[in-house]
Amino acid sequence: MKISEAQQIVKEFARKNKWKDAPSIDKFDHVHEELIEMSQHLRYKNAKESKVTVGKNKRVFEDGIGDLLFSVLRLANQLGIDAENAFGKSSRRIMKKYKSAKKEHNIPGIH
Repeated sequence: MKISEAQQIVKEFARKNKWKDAPSIDKFDHVHEELIEMSQHLRYKNAKESKVTVGKNKRVFEDGIGDLLFSVLRLANQLGIDAENAFGKSSRRIMKKYKSAKKEHNIPGIH
């Protein structure tokens, strides 16, 4: 499924449930809550412990990522942002930035 399709599904779901898609601090708080819920499982753990925790709690993280994506798409709708376009711009900018950084440090494998 494309991001734009998912965003439309979320928008239609909100409309059917008579949720307002007006900018709201509540949606920012919801995104933050979803991140906190997942991060609590990894707090104070080293890399090895974190890997074990993720393995044992895969469903918790899968549900959390799903909730996070839904929340981010609701936020995008509230702000009138095309999430697919925003992701495309950000990913190109980030990849360009790190490609440039790797070239500057002569890291092999970057062309």
